[in-house]
Amino acid sequence: MRRRTLLAGMTLATPALAQGERWPSREISLVTGFGPGGGTDVVARAIAAHMERTLGVAIPVRNTPGAGGTLGPGRIAQSRPDGYTFGLVGLSALVVAPLTMDVPYKPWESFDFLGCTSELRIGVPVGPSMPNVRTLADFIAEGKRRPITVASTNPGSAVSFFDLARLAGIQISYVPFGSITEAASQVAGGHVDTYSGTSEMIGLVRGGQLRMLASASVDRWPDFPDVPTLIEQGYETTTRQLIIWAGPAGMPAPVRERLEAALMAAARDPEVQARQAAGGIASRVIEGARTLAAIREVQPGVEAALIASGMSRRRG
Repeated sequence: MRRRTLLAGMTLATPALAQGERWPSREISLVTGFGPGGGTDVVARAIAAHMERTLGVAIPVRNTPGAGGTLGPGRIAQSRPDGYTFGLVGLSALVVAPLTMDVPYKPWESFDFLGCTSELRIGVPVGPSMPNVRTLADFIAEGKRRPITVASTNPGSAVSFFDLARLAGIQISYVPFGSITEAASQVAGGHVDTYSGTSEMIGLVRGGQLRMLASASVDRWPDFPDVPTLIEQGYETTTRQLIIWAGPAGMPAPVRERLEAALMAAARDPEVQARQAAGGIASRVIEGARTLAAIREVQPGVEAALIASGMSRRRG
């Protein structure tokens, strides 16, 4: 009896496809660590809809916000590695969170990386609390007079604000929020000065509730082609928010390969890319085998910004 129990435990720990077993045979959960309405949710739902057609099963999006975007990756890491749970394990969850908090996973050991599909564009918006701020120069001048409150869902999406504090000599006060839509509403309502704006910012800027001062990304936003990047305005900083996808470590190779193939097909689909672009999200398609190298390329700059800002618990 004990031997049977041990063998059953081993089977649970390392699932494998039995001969003739079909995968997938039921719905697959797509987990994201952020709430509905933000840029990651736009990506998740566009990708899920395409993958459903490819794999022939339902792929519901499971929004799991909280703890700076680490609850979703934690849920993925703790799931059975059978191919029925995967999702977004963003750059912040892998690089930022381990520097700033305890996380329920090991960034490089808990996941089978499936690829990168996209990159969130980040903007620098202001609202009613800064009525006289019309340019980045005005913003810098205001930040030298008093602390500017900066909201985001995690410190990783606010890297350029920390860099600005150091490069321009301004004062900032960081305020974490559980969802980016909540942060946006607080800025639009005049309760917070600025935040790491993503796709939800587009409608607010067009509607006049917010004003965009700069793109914090590597390029200008297609929606706001006249708004220059921070680098173009003299500040050498960007906020990189690669959208990485992974399942729990130990998925059977045939399952992992099919899941990755369906993900990459979705990422390259013109309709999916158009939906992302409409939400201010850039297409950045990187296959699973090259994903870790892409993360490592961005990692040093992110870590340096957090350490310099005092947000990191680790020094050097």
